[in-house]
Amino acid sequence: MENDISLEPLFNEGKVGRKPGIVPIDTVGVASHRTPITVNSTAQEITITPGNRTIEIFDSGSKIIYYGGAGVTSSNGIRLTPNQLKVFANVKDDFSIYLVSNGTDTSEVRIVEYT
Repeated sequence: MENDISLEPLFNEGKVGRKPGIVPIDTVGVASHRTPITVNSTAQEITITPGNRTIEIFDSGSKIIYYGGAGVTSSNGIRLTPNQLKVFANVKDDFSIYLVSNGTDTSEVRIVEYT
């Protein structure tokens, strides 16, 4: 297994003349990937492995997904567009988030956790 230290590049899309910024994830350790999941119209809970502190969620599919609490829907969730990454750093062992798609849309999500 390869070790990976992730830095989340922020490319400031649409900002002419700006250089990409780098936002480090505080004191990450070994990366561990999880099996990609398919997000559909039924909200799916994502939890973090106890002991890990950072989780990255990447929409690697072609459709928009939404994240939020247990009652998340496409109407009240926060959008995650295709090829967009969301990082949750310094989370507790009881971290939980739900993912859902809109109607019949499905999209693949990749998840990486860090100690």
